Amino acid sequence: MPQRADRHEIRIRITGTNNPDQDVEDLKAWLEREPWLNRRSHDWELRPAQERDDGPGDMAIGVDDLILVVVGAVAAEITKSLGIALREWLRRRREERDTGERPAVAVGGGDGELRALGEPGPGAAAPERPDPGSPANEGGSTAGD
Repeated sequence: MPQRADRHEIRIRITGTNNPDQDVEDLKAWLEREPWLNRRSHDWELRPAQERDDGPGDMAIGVDDLILVVVGAVAAEITKSLGIALREWLRRRREERDTGERPAVAVGGGDGELRALGEPGPGAAAPERPDPGSPANEGGSTAGD
C-alpha cells in the first residue's frame, strides 16, 4: 500500500521473546493509553517483516512487524513521545522477561529501515558490579585497614 502525504506508517518490530504475539498485543494496549496517540486518527496493521534479523535477540519464527498508521502530519512531538513510550515499555518488558529472553524493539518508517531502541551506544558498556571483598569496593577491607 503506497504511503500518501496524509498517511504515515511507523514500523515496530519486537524480537527476542518467547511470545511475540502477546508482546504485540501488550505493546498496542500500552501505546493506546498515550494521549498523543488518542488525539490522532490511527490504525494498527501486522505485516511480515521485510528482512529477518537473525541476531541473538531474534527468537521468533515468522516475525511480523507492528505497523502504526497515523493519519495526518507526523510531528516531532509524536516521534519523541513514541520513542519515550517504547523505551518505557521495553524497560518494563525486560524486567519481566523469562529465562533466555532478550527482548528488543526496533522502530523505523514505512520504508522498512529499522533502528534498535534501548541499546547503549558504542563503547557504552554497562559497568560491572565490583566484588564485595575487592579492595576496589569502598565497603571492602584493604591491607591498610
